[in-house]
Amino acid sequence: MVVTGDQAHGSVGGGRLEQRAIAIARALLVAPSPAPRVEHFALGASLGQCCGGVVVLAFEHVGPAQHAWVQDAAVLAAAGRAWGRRVLIDGPRAGEVAVFDSASLESTCAPPLAAHAHRLLAAGADTTLLVPAPCRSGARRESAAEPATAPGSAAAHDPGADSRLAALLHQDIAARWSPPEDIAAPCRSGARRKSATEPASTPALAARCESACETAILLDASPQPALQVVMFGAGHVGRALAELFGRLPLRVRWIDERAGEFPPTVATNIETRCTDTPTAEVGEAPAGAVFLVLTHSHALDFELVEAILARDDLRFCGLIGSQTKRLRFVHRLRARGVEEARVARLRCPVGLPGLPGKEAEVIALAIAAEVMRLRPRENPAAASRWPEAESETAQPTASGQER
Repeated sequence: MVVTGDQAHGSVGGGRLEQRAIAIARALLVAPSPAPRVEHFALGASLGQCCGGVVVLAFEHVGPAQHAWVQDAAVLAAAGRAWGRRVLIDGPRAGEVAVFDSASLESTCAPPLAAHAHRLLAAGADTTLLVPAPCRSGARRESAAEPATAPGSAAAHDPGADSRLAALLHQDIAARWSPPEDIAAPCRSGARRKSATEPASTPALAARCESACETAILLDASPQPALQVVMFGAGHVGRALAELFGRLPLRVRWIDERAGEFPPTVATNIETRCTDTPTAEVGEAPAGAVFLVLTHSHALDFELVEAILARDDLRFCGLIGSQTKRLRFVHRLRARGVEEARVARLRCPVGLPGLPGKEAEVIALAIAAEVMRLRPRENPAAASRWPEAESETAQPTASGQER
């Protein structure tokens, strides 16, 4: 969650807990020398909530001085690479942060921490782990190889918030550098790199940190969204979907032949492509992509669907339209010799059923809901074990042709 002086982005669960968290974050914004801090919240009567249990929140001040790590994280995120951070919560070097990816984490984290960092990057969801670290004076609470055992010390964040944290901070700090606006937020940081391929920190930095007497280290990770969406069509429904997708944990490639149909600005997780050969984009899509065909032309829709179904590695192929349109497309696909198993993968009409209305926003909401059902779902009761993801089969709904 990112908190500024007058706005809040993302969520830690709402209710009184979130109100308290925002108040603490805004106090950090005006503090003279704010250091990272960890707060424990009992979800009981004292907080005015009856959920039960304990939540642990880490707070970090992010301002112009942290511009380097924000930029480093934004570069890794834009390149489609999973990245994480090592944050020193307390001790003489409190607040020092290093950004890492799979290629650089060995030089950023000492061997005991590196195993945890590897696990976080592979978790498939935004994840945070609070780890006690040894004190070089000989006093130590636990081995650095073991995670903190306090309730709530290992928690999975809302994927919609943290997966876009680097881009959001990059906008709020780097893009609006003058005048700077400080932010209090869960951390993401690192030493500035010479190039995008170099690690965010060096062995010297790691050695320097390990020699200090830290007592707690925060590791967090932001893997790329599990769903890669390739959306064809920038008409009414496409634009409405882009509004929704820009707020969701997705990576979207949005394609149309008409440059003027794209809005002036789009969310940071959406890439627009204007091309005269949209069918060529099918072959360039990543493996496991979710394809949405929403164009203004039935002829183009058919060309795209035929090319998409020819791929063996697609995750989903959704086509806007009606049952009649589906029957016509299926008949033509069979006439062209497309295998029945491939034809069966076409979802038309696309979108979850049960939402009445033909407005573009309603259709977009139904489609977005079906797409999000494809996202791997983690078992909350076993969040610290990072279970195997599972998906559900989505159901079509009646949706109108794109305009």
